Amino acid sequence: MKKTAVVLISTIVGATTLAGCGGSNPYCDVVKKDQDTLNTFGQKRTDADYAKYAATFKAVAKDAPSSIKKDWMTLSTVTQGIITAQKDAGLKLEDMTDAAKVKKIDSGQLTKLNTAYKKFNATTAQRNAVVKNVLQECDIKLK
Repeated sequence: MKKTAVVLISTIVGATTLAGCGGSNPYCDVVKKDQDTLNTFGQKRTDADYAKYAATFKAVAKDAPSSIKKDWMTLSTVTQGIITAQKDAGLKLEDMTDAAKVKKIDSGQLTKLNTAYKKFNATTAQRNAVVKNVLQECDIKLK
């Protein structure tokens, strides 16, 4: 009887271990799926690209471990904040290099834009944290 119990327990432990190796991690799966978008973050400066970045951060946050979820959501929020500020100013992100168009922005809208960009630029710690976490949790190196 003891021998049967030991064999049964060994079989269960072995099966559980193998199932764990073959199982998927939703967090790592979404990071892997969106790795190209995550690796180009900030390189493409258009309304459409920033909307995609914000949506990607939010999607990753949904499945992220609780220890890093807030950082992913912060990145989504500040990125969406850029899009909202640009829209409120009536200027597309891709037009920010056009000095004539930027000059037409009134001071109130310019202040809102500056505030959104300051919040966005203040996320270095969150960006570093998510990159480190993805490497540790998923063995995926983000740029």
